[in-house]
Amino acid sequence: NMKFLIAFISLCITITAIVYIKQNPKTTSSSSNSSQIMEYIDVSGQHSETFTSDQIVWELQISLMGKEKEQLLIKKNERIKELSTLVSSIGIDPNNLSFENYTLRKQWNWDRGKRTFESYQLNQTIKVLLTSEEKSDLLSEGIVQINDIEIVNVRYDIADIEEKTNHISAKAFKKAKDKAKFLAKTSGKKIETVISISETPINNDPIILGGRSKASLYDSSIPGSNGPTKTTLESQVFVRFLLKDADKKFFD
Repeated sequence: NMKFLIAFISLCITITAIVYIKQNPKTTSSSSNSSQIMEYIDVSGQHSETFTSDQIVWELQISLMGKEKEQLLIKKNERIKELSTLVSSIGIDPNNLSFENYTLRKQWNWDRGKRTFESYQLNQTIKVLLTSEEKSDLLSEGIVQINDIEIVNVRYDIADIEEKTNHISAKAFKKAKDKAKFLAKTSGKKIETVISISETPINNDPIILGGRSKASLYDSSIPGSNGPTKTTLESQVFVRFLLKDADKKFFD
């Protein structure tokens, strides 16, 4: 049967192509309908920088108890107003206050297996960002004058951490790209485009296009420490680049 023979030959060709690709980790087919082979190169890049903390983060908490929810909410808003007045008086922008959602829970008494309502417990966490130790000292003196607000933690941190993290990742990628260019040139190739980026070594598993890298944070600070600390940001990326011949465009 001629149709059967043609189908059998096509199957053999397909199997041969698959085996070839599996045995050659540096090539992959350009599409399911083409026998053209794409060459690629896997490289890694790493970069790290150390920063001295340049902001102080105060973590405060409003804690209130009472039998009337409405009264607790009124008192909470009063405490927030007092805190805003305090930070403004020492030259801190009230926009540097960040508020988490408050929690409101019922407190119960148990007597002989019976539960009776005792009061409501309201808590809200507030963070204050400062860039001056002098203002931090003034805030410390003023906070003790406000009822129902307690200091949970004071720590030194890095400002604009996201921007710095992106900078570190970009540096790591550039090192990987420079390495790929050098290695490709030694074999008469050029890099064409990025196939994938990963935080772990790329193997022969299916590739996810457009991967992103993130910088890891190695923090040497201690919660409640009394001075600036140093923090290291480090990023390592594994990149797969598509290659082309140095003297022609890909898919010519």
